[in-house]
Order: sequence, then structure tokens, then C-alpha cells
Amino acid sequence: MQLKNVALVSAAFLASSVCADGYTPGQEWSTLTPTATYKCGVTEYASSFGIAVQTITSSVVKRDAVSQIGDGQLQATTTAVSQISDGQPQATTATSQALSESTTTLSPSSVTVSDSACATQPVTLDSSSCKNSGTLTIQLKDGVLTDAKGRIGSIVANRQFQFDGPPPQAGAIYAAGWSITPAGNLALGDNDVFYQCLSGNFYNLYDQSIGEQCHPIHLELVNLVDC
Repeated sequence: MQLKNVALVSAAFLASSVCADGYTPGQEWSTLTPTATYKCGVTEYASSFGIAVQTITSSVVKRDAVSQIGDGQLQATTTAVSQISDGQPQATTATSQALSESTTTLSPSSVTVSDSACATQPVTLDSSSCKNSGTLTIQLKDGVLTDAKGRIGSIVANRQFQFDGPPPQAGAIYAAGWSITPAGNLALGDNDVFYQCLSGNFYNLYDQSIGEQCHPIHLELVNLVDC
């Protein structure tokens, strides 16, 4: 089992824009799902877990851990992603702590699983990360993500990955349809590629690129352990 170092990162709140489309408070939010599903994706996992950023550069994926700060925002450094209190995942561009990194050859959706194997193949998390007060802790049940405070993992109006509520914030696009891929990555619908986009000293996480400052990533599930 590989142990990943996790660094807690704090950041100022980055407000998400809200538009007239998407979720309207009072409506049923659990139906906010993509139309497609990931082949052999698992929509429920018994234990809590963390997520680690795998930067996709050609065929090389560099794993960085993800954490969370108080208001729910997710944040990521070059070594870790954390969550601030409003639910947004974010990452810094630098850290004073030297952390070890591992690389592996992996292409998006590179693991192929036959239909007959879907029902019997268990979810196994190969890597672990040290848990601290800022580490993002997630649960997955019936395709819905929740953090340690019970907030709902959603894609909000500006395409950012955010934890809110419940319910999700007004204008949210997706609030369900999450799964774990056979490769052990987080997926939304049939997509397992997300983006970290630079905003000042931090990277925010999105389900699609919003500009040249964005880079494709995988969100790998990791066990969280006390170190």
C-alpha cells in the first residue's frame, strides 16, 4: 500500500457565480444527473475516502493529494488539495513542505472491464494519505457525494466542483451521478477527467476546462489514515 503525504492548505473564499438555469431551491436535486453513466462504475462505497489529484500530461499522471478546509471548498497544492469552509476544492501553486510524489503511466479511462465482470469486481483503493483537520473526507452513496459535514458534492453554475447544503446551491448543474471507475478514479456520468484551473495562488477544480489556465486531471480515491 502506497502512503501519500497530505499538506493542509488554506485559501480565501472564491465565490461561485449563480445563474437562472440549473437547480432551483425547493426542487428535487437528486435528479440533477448527467444522461450517461460510466461503464462498470460503482455508485456506492462502504467507507469514507479522500481524493488525490493525478495531473495528466500526455501519458504521465502525477498524483497529488486532495484536502478540505472549513467552509467546504476544495483546495489543491502541488502536493495536496484541501477544502475551505464554503465547499470549494482549491489548490495552491507552491508549498514550503517537501513531499514525495509518484508517477505512473495512465491514459484517461485506460482500464477496460468486461460487462460480465462489473457485478463481481470489488472496489480496491491501492493508495493511502495522511488525514489531518483540513483533509477532504468523502462518502459515496447511491451516486451522491457528501463531505464530513453532510454537504452535497455538486457541479455549480460556473462548472466548479463544490460542496454545499444540503440542498446544493441555486443554479447547480449536477448533484448526483457520481461513481468510482474500475481504475479507482472519481467519475461524473461517463466522464473521469476533471480540470484544475489556476486562480491566483490556488487551483480550483472543474468538470470542464474554462480557459488556458486549466489542466486535465484524474481524481484518484485514496484511503485516509491517521499519521
